[in-house]
Amino acid sequence: MDVYLIWLLSFGALFFLATFLILTHNRIHFLGLADLSTGMVQPGPGLPESLPENTPADPERVSILIPARNEENNLPKLLDSLGKQDWPRLDIHILDDQSEDRTRDIAEDFRNRMKSLVQEKTSSDINVFVHSSRERPMGWLGKNWACHQLASHARGEICIFLDADTWIAPNGISAIMNGIHRFGLDFATVWPHQVMETLLEKTVVSSVYATVVTYLPSLYSYRAPAWIPFRNLRQKVKPMFANACGQCMIFKTETYREIGGHESVKDQVVEDVMLAKMVVRNGKTMRMFHGTDRLWCRMYRTPSEIFNGFRKNFFAGFNYSFFPFALAWFLHFTVYVLPALVLIAVVTGIFQPYEQPLIAALSSLIVLSAFSQRLWVSKFLNWPISSGFLYLPGILWFHMLAFVVIFDRLLRSGPTWKGRPV
Repeated sequence: MDVYLIWLLSFGALFFLATFLILTHNRIHFLGLADLSTGMVQPGPGLPESLPENTPADPERVSILIPARNEENNLPKLLDSLGKQDWPRLDIHILDDQSEDRTRDIAEDFRNRMKSLVQEKTSSDINVFVHSSRERPMGWLGKNWACHQLASHARGEICIFLDADTWIAPNGISAIMNGIHRFGLDFATVWPHQVMETLLEKTVVSSVYATVVTYLPSLYSYRAPAWIPFRNLRQKVKPMFANACGQCMIFKTETYREIGGHESVKDQVVEDVMLAKMVVRNGKTMRMFHGTDRLWCRMYRTPSEIFNGFRKNFFAGFNYSFFPFALAWFLHFTVYVLPALVLIAVVTGIFQPYEQPLIAALSSLIVLSAFSQRLWVSKFLNWPISSGFLYLPGILWFHMLAFVVIFDRLLRSGPTWKGRPV
């Protein structure tokens, strides 16, 4: 028994060594919009020496596409922030997705205000459009259908999909466009800075984002890992590193249409990830950025929203396959929960450390590594430091959710989201 425990704990120690290396890599290459807020960005790690020669002299028209269903509490903050953008050519499209609250009134009020403002400033080229959703066809998920309709109205060279619960700094669109030009991108995604106010938000939401910066080397979706031998193999592996955050996705419009847009992922819950992989498989360029100090989001507010929000996405992220889902559950139990249980047994006297000093030392090292890693992530992403101390409750919360989504699958049930079944 002790031998098996030592093997498991040794694996946990190696796991944290690997994830510390990934986090170090991302600390250099996972750039923020704040790093791209000006065309005068100084060369540094992960940045090219100069802008490409084909950077357009005239700014492109950017279409901002916002699906909105029952968003009266979130939409005003986003629209106010879009009204302050310094990018000169904007079309803002808002789709009222059969809302049952004041979403449409808020969108129309913003359209009228911006129309008056543009008339006063003849140099502005900002247009606001409010659309009503058509009935959803069979086989489509609600948000995917909303985004598909929005894209059909876009006339800009660049399309930016924004969730209604985000908001952006006045130079945020300019920073995004600078990133598109600087790296010659066909697609980009921004992971917003997550605003976490309640204890449960700090516990759960931080756990999700921590996995992004500790498990996924963000650079490899842009440039295939050089340590993989053979160019053809590198290109085949590259889509595995492609990921995206649906809260902010940026496409060259021609790229979006070339890959089939949201129609190609119409029934996918994690459509953002699938679109990113399709971009890379089609030989297009993409890169991920984080939104600290430029793009914000408060994803969920209440315990019910947090529970059902992650409940609808959790199993879908594993393509509804039991084996990788169970494997991930076992991995997280082994590297996070088991060492903590062993350490608790040592502290309470159930387990005598002098009898098995290696087990006690390994469990202590792993728990200390987990704390240190989460504190580093919190500092990197400018989160409350308290979120770093809540890593274990967050892991346990997702262990509980794992059993719920398995029962959902077995019973063919599931949550509703904004009044619709998922």
